[in-house]
Amino acid sequence: MDISTSLENRRVFFFDLLLLVIVSAFVLFPALGQNRDWASREIRHAEIIREMAESGNFLMPRLMGNVYCDKPPIMHIPAAILTRIMGKPSMFAARLPSAVAGVLGVLAIYGTGLLLFDRRTAILSALILIGMPGYSITARHARPDMILCLSVLFSSLFLGLGMKKQMPYSRMSYLLLAGLFAGLGVVTKGPYGILFPVFFAIFIPFRRQDFKRPRWGWLWFGLAVTIAVALWAIPAYVYNGSEYLWNVVFQPDLDVTKGDSEKSFFWYMLYGMLFTLPFSAFLPLALVDLRRRGYSAPLSIAGAIFTVISCVPKKRQHYLLPFYPFLALGIAASIIRHWTTNRLVRRAVKILIPLSIAGVPVFFMAIQPFVNPYKNSEMYFAEKIYEVVEPDARLYCVTGIEEVLAWVGHRYEGIYKVDRNDPSSGAVLRGADDKSYLVISEKNLGPFLKVVGPFPRELILSHKVGREKMMLFRLKEKVSDEQQWQK
Repeated sequence: MDISTSLENRRVFFFDLLLLVIVSAFVLFPALGQNRDWASREIRHAEIIREMAESGNFLMPRLMGNVYCDKPPIMHIPAAILTRIMGKPSMFAARLPSAVAGVLGVLAIYGTGLLLFDRRTAILSALILIGMPGYSITARHARPDMILCLSVLFSSLFLGLGMKKQMPYSRMSYLLLAGLFAGLGVVTKGPYGILFPVFFAIFIPFRRQDFKRPRWGWLWFGLAVTIAVALWAIPAYVYNGSEYLWNVVFQPDLDVTKGDSEKSFFWYMLYGMLFTLPFSAFLPLALVDLRRRGYSAPLSIAGAIFTVISCVPKKRQHYLLPFYPFLALGIAASIIRHWTTNRLVRRAVKILIPLSIAGVPVFFMAIQPFVNPYKNSEMYFAEKIYEVVEPDARLYCVTGIEEVLAWVGHRYEGIYKVDRNDPSSGAVLRGADDKSYLVISEKNLGPFLKVVGPFPRELILSHKVGREKMMLFRLKEKVSDEQQWQK
C-alpha cells in the first residue's frame, strides 16, 4: 500500500467518525435537559451528583448526606465537575456523561465492524445502533448503564485488535487497554464488565483464521483489570477504610439470586423486539442467513448476553443495553450480504434508517412538549412545597419523594424519610418542632395512621403526582383537643 492510499484511507476513516459523531449528537443531545419525564432512579443519581458537586468530594458518593454504596461514582464524577463549572445542578449536566458515552459507543461498534467485516457493514451497524430506541433513549438517562455498555464495547474492540496477528508488543498493548475498559465496567456495574468482553473473545475466532485467542495474554488483560479496579478501590479504602468497599461489594443490587419472581425467563423477549424496532424486523432475515452460513459471531455474542441476563432473576429493561450493539452488528452484516440481490431489503433500509434516526429527537423536541407540556409532576409538587414552607422547614416524607425535594430545593438538610411501618414514627411526628411538615400520599395516609396513631396536622397542599394524590401537612404543636385528634 503506497502513501497516497494510506492517507486516503485515513481521510475516509476520520470522515466516517465525524459523520457518526454528528448523527449521534443529533439523536442524543436535543432536549437532553428536559424535565417533563424522568426515568426510573434518574433523580437519585442527579441528587448524588448535586451533593458531590456541592461538597467537592469526588471520591465518596453520598445520597441525602449518607454514603451511597449501590454504585461507585464513575458516572457521577464527570457530571459533578460539569455541575460545578455550570454553577448549578441540572438534568442536562446529570445526563451528559451517558449521552457522551452513547456517542462513543456508536464509534466503538463502527470500529468493531471494520475489524470483523468491512466499511459498509461498520457504518450500517453504527447507524442501526443509534436508531434503536432501546439504545438511544437509555443514552439520554442519568444512569450508569451506558458507561457499562461503553466499557464492554471498547474492551471487546481492543480484545479483537489484540487477537489479530500483531507484533507481541502491539498485542500486549491492546490486551492491556481491553483489560482497563473491562475493569472500568466492573467498577461501574459488577462482573458483567468482564463477562461480556470474554464472550467476544470466545465467539469471534470461530471460523476465523485471522484471530487468535489470547493465552498468556490473559495475564495482561487480568493485570489491567486489577489496575483499573485498584485505581478506584485504593483511594476509597484510604479515605473511608474497608467498610465502604465491603458495602459496595456486598450490596443488594449485586445479589443475582433475588429478583422478580413473577417475571419469567422469556420476559425480555417482548422488550428485546420492541426496543430494537424497526430493525428487529430484519431479525428473521438474519436468522435465515445464520442457518445458511452456519455461524454468526455477533449474533452468538448477542445470544449469550441475552441468555445471561434472562437467567438472572432480577429483570430490568435497561439490562438489555449491552445486547443491542452486537445485535445491530449481526443484523447489519446480514443486510449487507443481501444488499445487491434483494431490492426490498435495500428500499426498507433506505427508509428505516432516516426515520429511526429522526424519531428520538422529533419525539423529545416536538411530540413530548405537545403531549406533556408541563414539568414532571414530582418536580412541580416539590416546587409548590417550597413556595409555602419556611426556608428552614423540616420535611418528613412517608412517600419516596425526599430525593426530589433535595434536588429541587438544593439541600438535603431538614429532609427526613419516615418508615411507614414503624410505630415509633408517630412519636417523632407528635414531638416535631415548629416549622415541621409531613409529605404523604393520600392512599398511604389511612394505613399510616393505623400504625403510628393520630397526630396533630393541618392540610396545606395537595396535588396529583403521577397516578396518586400527594399531600403536605403542617405538624401543629398547640391546638385544641378537638383539632388535635382529627382523623
